[in-house]
Amino acid sequence: MDMKEILTRLGYVRNQANLSARQLSLQLGKSPQYIAQIENGRIALTIERLLQILEICNFSVERFFSPNIQSHYEDKELVNLIMELSQDKKKNIIEFIRK
Repeated sequence: MDMKEILTRLGYVRNQANLSARQLSLQLGKSPQYIAQIENGRIALTIERLLQILEICNFSVERFFSPNIQSHYEDKELVNLIMELSQDKKKNIIEFIRK
């Protein structure tokens, strides 16, 4: 994942939390333009700041870095369900999908 993807995801997280860039900036104790500048790549995003943003937005680190941020919960549930299946049922599903 490159920095452009991280910044895109940051905007997604902020929008999911129903926060404007200004509101999030102020919650971080920064200038009203701070988040907009990060999202536009004008200010470097540190790991510490990313973690603070995720905490404010009530968004897990696991979901943020998951392959598909939008379907993270569905993907995780599907994996959990598959893990609970017997070997025979797993083989049946594999055969079904391959057809």
